[in-house]
Parts: sequence; C-alpha cells; structure tokens
Amino acid sequence: MIGRISDRVPPRFSGYTKIAANAALRAGRIIMQRYKREHTMRYKKDDTIVTDVDLAAENVILPILKKEFPSHTIYSEEAGVDLHQSPYTWTVDPLDGTTNFMMRNPFFNTAISLSKDNVPIIGVVYYPVFDELFIAEKGKGAMLNGSRIRVSTNKDARRAIIGFCHGVGNAAVIERALRFYSRLKRATPKTRQFGSAALELCYVACGRIDAFEMSDLNSYDVAAGVIMVQEAGGKTTDFAGKRFTLKSRDVLATNGHLHRKLLCILKG
Repeated sequence: MIGRISDRVPPRFSGYTKIAANAALRAGRIIMQRYKREHTMRYKKDDTIVTDVDLAAENVILPILKKEFPSHTIYSEEAGVDLHQSPYTWTVDPLDGTTNFMMRNPFFNTAISLSKDNVPIIGVVYYPVFDELFIAEKGKGAMLNGSRIRVSTNKDARRAIIGFCHGVGNAAVIERALRFYSRLKRATPKTRQFGSAALELCYVACGRIDAFEMSDLNSYDVAAGVIMVQEAGGKTTDFAGKRFTLKSRDVLATNGHLHRKLLCILKG
C-alpha cells in the first residue's frame, strides 16, 4: 500500500479531496484487516445487510469529516443525516458492496463525495483489495493512484460492457429494475450486476466498462462515482436525460458515445 496521500493526490487537488482521500484510505485499512475474519451482521428494515465492519469503517470516516467540516451536512449510509444549513453535503458509503464483502467476493469499496447545492464536485472511491484510490474534483480531472484516467472509446452498443444495479425496496422497485435490465440485456449480453455501484462507476471512468445504470438509488451509492465519470470525459444523467443531482432517482453513466443510444434503450 502506498503510504503517502501526496503519492496519489496531485498538488492541484484541494484540501477537501486530500482529507476525504485520507479518510477513505484509513477506512479501507480497517476493512482489509477484518476481511477474512468472522463478522457480526444484522438485517435492516429494508433487508439490506449491515456488519460490524460497515460501522467500524464509518466510525473512522465521520469523525474526520465532522472535525474538518463542522458546518457541512453529512449523509452516511448507516448513521443517517447530520443536517446543517450549508450548501455543502458530504455523502458517505463506508462499505459499498457489503453483500460481496460477506460472501468473500472481493468487489467492494469505500466511497466519499462532496456536493455543492446538490451537485457532486468531489469524489473519492477506495478499492482496498487492489489498493486503488480513485479521486476526482470538478475541473481538475479524475485519477487512479496519481495517474489520469479516461473513459473508453467504444461506440458500438452491442459490444458494450454495462454495469447494472438497483436500490432496495418493494416489489414495484424490483419490477422496475428488471424492465431496465431486460432492455439492456437484449441490447448487449455483456450487461452485468457487480454489486458495488461506486466502484462500477469508477470502472466506467477508467474505461474498464463502457456504461453503468442504477435505478431507485441512494445518493451515497453513486455521488462519488458520478463526478468520477464526468471528470474522466464521460456523461451522466438521470433516465430522462437531465443532470444528475443528489435528488435524482436514477443514473446512467457512459463514455459519452453510447449515452443517447442507451437512454433510448432504457426508455423502451
């Protein structure tokens, strides 16, 4: 693991990004220390899993953000909302991909983002298994371990690799997600559900996959990844083609070349 933040966060990035990156790396170390151990877990009201590791990672991140940015709103998956009258909102998913983590599928991450007036301006995603730190800041580009990343150049929807995800909810939420999945799967058989939304968006940003879509989302799932795709040269909207904000219900992120085509497919 690279020890210094300066090795992965270039000087042009703000102190906000450096602080978030430090918090994500520290949380990632906690996650990896406990990855192969037994865990305690419980089911929340929506039947999603929360483990002792989710809480331990969150307990690393939140004190850092609250100390450095006491006037900012913070919305974290497990702790909920610490509301302040501020244009700035931090969203935190301390362990995105908890189910993967529990089943020893090594595709999970920590995600932290900062939004201004509900629009993401900074994103940090740490993939601890591969020790990959993704960062992005509005107007300053997207980076992976200190190197610039770009979206793919694929223009053929039939050959596109697409990540698919959906939020939790009632039967109507699942039926809606299945309609979108069915449309995409018919368009390209390389549509996959990986199970870790922020990391999938980073995969779009660095060109490993060509697109990602998620319906009925929570903002902490995707905000960090949305700015990552934008700063890597891609495009993000809701399913109506409007700008993504923290209030958006859905997101489509692509390399840009495929965006109009995939929006049409999602609309049926």
